[in-house]
Amino acid sequence: MKRILVVDDDPDILEVFQLALEAQKYNVYPLLSPRFIFKTIKDYQPDLIILDIMLNGMDGRAVFKELRSNSETENIPVILASARYNENYIASQQFHPDDYLEKPFNMTDLLQKVNKLTNN
Repeated sequence: MKRILVVDDDPDILEVFQLALEAQKYNVYPLLSPRFIFKTIKDYQPDLIILDIMLNGMDGRAVFKELRSNSETENIPVILASARYNENYIASQQFHPDDYLEKPFNMTDLLQKVNKLTNN
């Protein structure tokens, strides 16, 4: 079973991700704060990370840059999610995610992106 780490500071959004992905037989680890993301990654060994850009007190783009800059996490596929930024903005950044999910998102889009990146 593929493991997906979902990082979002909105518990309702986390629950939506978790319910949708678990219904498709994914193992989901919901994380409300990226503060312990590296420890969580080390313990959980995710096959994919879904990371919100706008996090309470933190910038998901900075967290993503750290993920890409760390040799232990640089190859884990990442989907960045945001209600504020569009795909063109994300594409203009120095580090590019494996995919982008604009909020509010369509469940079909979410599952297609996840299936593609986890080879399911």
